[in-house]
Amino acid sequence: MINKKKINLFKSIAFYFFIFFFAIIVIFFAINILIEPQIKKNLAVYSHISNNYGIRLKDFLVNLFTFNPGKIYSHELSSSQSNILLLYLNQFKWTFLISFLVFIISFILGNILGITSAYKLNKSYDVIVSVIVSVIGALPILIIAIIALTNSSVFGYPSQFLNNKLGLVSLFVPVLISSFPTLAIFFSKSRKKTFEILKSDYYLFAKSYGMNQSQLLRKTILKELLISELNLFFVIYVLLFTVTILIERIFSIPGQSLLISFAFKKGELDIIMFYFTFNFILLSIILLCNQIVIKKLDPSLQEQGIFFKKKLKRGQNA
Repeated sequence: MINKKKINLFKSIAFYFFIFFFAIIVIFFAINILIEPQIKKNLAVYSHISNNYGIRLKDFLVNLFTFNPGKIYSHELSSSQSNILLLYLNQFKWTFLISFLVFIISFILGNILGITSAYKLNKSYDVIVSVIVSVIGALPILIIAIIALTNSSVFGYPSQFLNNKLGLVSLFVPVLISSFPTLAIFFSKSRKKTFEILKSDYYLFAKSYGMNQSQLLRKTILKELLISELNLFFVIYVLLFTVTILIERIFSIPGQSLLISFAFKKGELDIIMFYFTFNFILLSIILLCNQIVIKKLDPSLQEQGIFFKKKLKRGQNA
């Protein structure tokens, strides 16, 4: 039995490694074909890499297995930072900060509004909030961002990112705009799930067991809601990653969008491949951690459900 589990685990690991390398190789050739004109235009890159895609792939795989991020060929970039990893992390801090703030705001506000709406389902509050959240969630971020940018002087907020003590202040509007789609997702999920919990036997028994509103919210609704939303975290991360790049370009935030835009323009093959490989690995790790947490929490939820069912049967027999 143990050997069978080990074999299955080995097969799963081998399968995921195969998918990983297959995806990386496909991305490698696609990027090479896409940026070949830019490589030929940039002598600093063209003179240092082979014209043969097979040799380029070999060099890339050697760098990958030796944990070498590669080389920056353009002098205007290498003169300020010669290490691709450090350059990436320097740009990534702003992308991460924006994504983190957007996630926190969306998660907290979306769940508060969703839970409250579920308690007041089909009442005036629920209808008004649902309409507002649906509208802001459906509006294209690009249009909202451009409108916010053109009206910045009217309302008195920074139209561009300020890399000084007012840096966080200048991020307020971009973060607020970026939170609209994810807020709508969390609102919809929490509203639906909370309503299901409120009508469940599990909740009704907990209520009859003498729990007050605070205990019911904390021990039944929030716990089950968090578990149900764990499946959303990976999708939310991908969405935030995409939205953040767009917002960075519009509001001139020195995040990853600036780095990848420069790399494509100059044909910096090593920077582009490091960017995609690193993010692909990061996404895979997040997905793996997400699945592990879900599997760890599910048994506890099932045990809790069994416990309450036993209690319920005892109560009925009594």
